[in-house]
Amino acid sequence: MVPGTVGQLAILLVLVLPGFFYQAVRERLRGSLASEQEPQNRLVRAIAAGALLDTVYAVVAGPWLVRLLAGEGGGPVAGVLRQPRQAGLAALLLIVAVPSALAWAEAVWWRRRARARYEPTPTAWDALFRDRGSCFVRVRLKSGLWVGGWLGSRSAVSAYPQPGDLYLQTQYRMGPDGSFLGKVPGTAGVYVRAAEVDVLEVLLPPSASAAGGRD
Repeated sequence: MVPGTVGQLAILLVLVLPGFFYQAVRERLRGSLASEQEPQNRLVRAIAAGALLDTVYAVVAGPWLVRLLAGEGGGPVAGVLRQPRQAGLAALLLIVAVPSALAWAEAVWWRRRARARYEPTPTAWDALFRDRGSCFVRVRLKSGLWVGGWLGSRSAVSAYPQPGDLYLQTQYRMGPDGSFLGKVPGTAGVYVRAAEVDVLEVLLPPSASAAGGRD
């Protein structure tokens, strides 16, 4: 529902904005969680955080906030019109400063608590390609088709939270069993979406494989 009056708009901002500032600072410091990739999940969390903060504000400073907003009567925001500077400072404190400080404190506590066991690689897809040097990659798609190529300096791999995909700078012809049969003539690369992948295998170049065997 769209606010129809100044009073309704002010109430909406007071109720909702603290949660959105908390959410924004939290994501800035800790990053986005996998469970919050859907916009509706982020909205629900922001509204819940705002409601919790407003409840705390009402318990700690309810009468003062009512006097600040309503003044001595004359409308739901009459006090704001009479004391704009004080109202602005209160809004800055309660809507911006307190939620931001809470998100910062939560991030600091979480980092200290999780430092020894935090895994910065969020998905197996990222772990597979993180710091990966040049190599051959072959993929069996869900359709049963094999796709293979060379992952080199001109290739690209997506990272979380983006959907998984892979660009191999050189494509190879593949046999029915997934064997490499040679470069595709005139190849400029091949693109693969992770959603279409059934099996993905990373193969080191012959020289690197030999070195790994000796180790």
